Amino acid sequence: MTELTQRLAWVDEGSRIFLERLEQLPDRAFADQSTLPGWTNAHLVAHVGYNAKALSRLVHWAGTGEETRMYASPEARNEEIEDGAKLSPIELRTLATESDERLRRELAALTDWNAEVRTAQGRTVPATEIPWMRTRELWIHAVDLGTGFGFTDFPAELIDALITDIAGTRAARDQGPPVVLRPDDRTREWRIGEDGKVIGGKAADICRWLAGRGPLDAPDLGRWL
Repeated sequence: MTELTQRLAWVDEGSRIFLERLEQLPDRAFADQSTLPGWTNAHLVAHVGYNAKALSRLVHWAGTGEETRMYASPEARNEEIEDGAKLSPIELRTLATESDERLRRELAALTDWNAEVRTAQGRTVPATEIPWMRTRELWIHAVDLGTGFGFTDFPAELIDALITDIAGTRAARDQGPPVVLRPDDRTREWRIGEDGKVIGGKAADICRWLAGRGPLDAPDLGRWL
């Protein structure tokens, strides 16, 4: 399986999991505080729905060469989520489902995976990054819905890919103190900086901590995305 094929498979599986978990979320819980500071579950669902639309714009960019950015500005993104959080539960469910289905259709039809696009953070990346960006959103926010799905339910290969991605991002930003990530259930290690504290434990727990979703006997690394 190629890296792209794997990423597309993770998108499909992540979509199934997120939407199943969303279906389990009672309407009354949309107003509840999510696991993300300052966001209700309605904010979370709106974000995932609008993220699919934003990534659809990148697919369009990759497929046509016409520059269509994810968001007009960070402020526009935030305003969209705030407005979306005011939608009714049925409207939010429809938003999340329909935008996800559209994005997956567009990804399936895309042929020029070498085309370059630009992320919301301003990074220029090949189109192969689009399914990876969606993978992260779906799987991690499925955890954030708080319906019992956790990092220990992720495939081992996805956990490793997330650790590689997050650790690399934090290292590039020089974010937090240096650490050596040495999971008990892996034969490899990851580093953020040099000669840092060794962090052990299960890979899934380390990944959860790196993504800012759980306690660990380790330094606070701050916000990831």
